[in-house]
Amino acid sequence: MKISQYDFNQSLNKNLLFENKPKVAVATSGGPDSMALVFLVNKWIKTIKGSMVSLIVDHQVRSESSYEANTVHKYLLKNEIECKILKVNKNKVNKKNMNEARNNRFNKLITYCKNKGLLNLFLAHHLDDNLETFLLRKISGSNFEGLRSMQNIIYAKNLRIIRPLLNFEKKHIIEYNKKKNIFFVNDPSNYNPKYSRSIIRNFLSKNKSHKKQIKRDFEEIKYFFPF
Repeated sequence: MKISQYDFNQSLNKNLLFENKPKVAVATSGGPDSMALVFLVNKWIKTIKGSMVSLIVDHQVRSESSYEANTVHKYLLKNEIECKILKVNKNKVNKKNMNEARNNRFNKLITYCKNKGLLNLFLAHHLDDNLETFLLRKISGSNFEGLRSMQNIIYAKNLRIIRPLLNFEKKHIIEYNKKKNIFFVNDPSNYNPKYSRSIIRNFLSKNKSHKKQIKRDFEEIKYFFPF
């Protein structure tokens, strides 16, 4: 499914209600997924006379993280997009693994939105992310509720978290970025074999027939257990 600004706008306007002239936040790692989402949300929010802030979390797990955060920050400012870098305290970085970085990042985003009175936070998870989550949970013996994986909308501490790209594959997001000439950075840890998610990601990228079957299984779970 290809991404278009029109369809993106229509989906948000049809399926979600927002306050008058809302201000929303978009979690921005600098990768292709979040960069595509920033530009999509930025154009959509203007059609309803709202505003948006891009939140870039410097997780400090990798030595390049500060440089990448600043590079993304400068790029977004150049494109007249409001953005802010949220820096994780070094005393919060002990294990330097993906799970710790994810938790620190999420806590930073939630705290910022809560302090600023923002009601909506957009995350850029996509279909491939959800298939990875589904397979990881299936391997670990998750129940049906867990196998439904990430949802389009959840609530955390009175904050609505929206994932509008869950129906799109990674390849279509990259196609959109190339079409719109949107800059993005690549995180090498995404394919680091010491992480379970990275192993799954490598497996799915190299085994297209298995990926199709896993996708069918995932869609059946969502269809038969729509709770």
